[in-house]
Amino acid sequence: MAYDVTIIGTGPAGLTAGQYAYRRGLDTLILEKESVGGELVNRHHIETYPGFPDGISGPDLRSKLVTELEKYDAEVRLTEVEGITPGDPHTVRTDGEAYETETVIVATGGEHSDLDVEGEEEYDGHGVFYCAQCDGPLYRDEHIAVVGGSDHALGDALFLTEFASSVTIVSREEQLSAGEHLRERVESEPKIEVVLGTEVTGVRGESGLVDGLTLVDGETGEERLHEVGGLYVCVGLDPNTAFLEDVVPLTEEGSVVVGSDLMTGVDGIYAVGDVRQHSGREVAASVGDGAVA
Repeated sequence: MAYDVTIIGTGPAGLTAGQYAYRRGLDTLILEKESVGGELVNRHHIETYPGFPDGISGPDLRSKLVTELEKYDAEVRLTEVEGITPGDPHTVRTDGEAYETETVIVATGGEHSDLDVEGEEEYDGHGVFYCAQCDGPLYRDEHIAVVGGSDHALGDALFLTEFASSVTIVSREEQLSAGEHLRERVESEPKIEVVLGTEVTGVRGESGLVDGLTLVDGETGEERLHEVGGLYVCVGLDPNTAFLEDVVPLTEEGSVVVGSDLMTGVDGIYAVGDVRQHSGREVAASVGDGAVA
C-alpha cells in the first residue's frame, strides 16, 4: 500500500508540510537523515518570524513545531534517502528500504557553503567552523571573525559576543544584507567591528590552529593579515539535491526548479524551503512553502 504523502526533511518547511498533511487525514511518512528540526537547532536567534516581536531562538521554534506535529502521532523515520523513482506511485529509496507514495515533498534544505579559499579545509574543526551554536563556546576569550552579512550571520555574531573577546564581521558587499533592527544591534555592540567591501582569500595557522586570515580590499586590492583565533563561515547554503539528479530539473547551482505551486517538473513531486529555486531564505518563507505544498 502506498503512502499518500512522503516528506523528505524536517526543517521548518518539512515540519509544516507534515502538520498540514496530517490535518487533512493523509497517510503520511516523514524521512530525516539526521536530527528532527534541520538547521533550526543551529540558529541562535530568528528576528523575522511573525508573532514573536522580540524574535525566537531556533531551538525554541523547533520545539514548538515538533510539539504540534507530535499531536498527530506522526510517523518519522531517521534514514537517508538515496533516490526517487518517479512513477504511479513514486518510489522513495533509502538504505535497504523502498516506500511507495502518491506525492513526494522534498524539504532537504542545504549544507553550509564553503568559502573555497586556501587553508579553509585544512583548518576545518581547528579554528574554522560553520555552526555558531555548536562550536562558539569553544572560542571563549578569542577574537573571532564572522564571514557573511545576512540575518543569520549577524544574529550569530551577536551570540558569539557572549564568549569571544571581540568579533569582526567581514563582508565582501558594500553593505550588510541583514534587516535594519539587526544592523542597529550590531552597530551598538562594542565587541563587534564590521569590515565591508572586503574578501577573505585565505586562512592561516600555526601548530594546527587558525591564527589569522588574509583579507583583500575589494576597491584597492590591498592585502593584509587579520589575526583571529577562530573563523565562523556563514555565506549561504548549497542545496541538498544530489539524490535528485536525473529525477527532477535542477538549476546550475543545484536548486530544484519549481512552478508557482511548488511542483517540480515531475507530477506529484514538490520542493519546499531552501532546497528550491528562488527560496526566500527565511524561516517564515519556508513555513509558508510547507503550508502551500
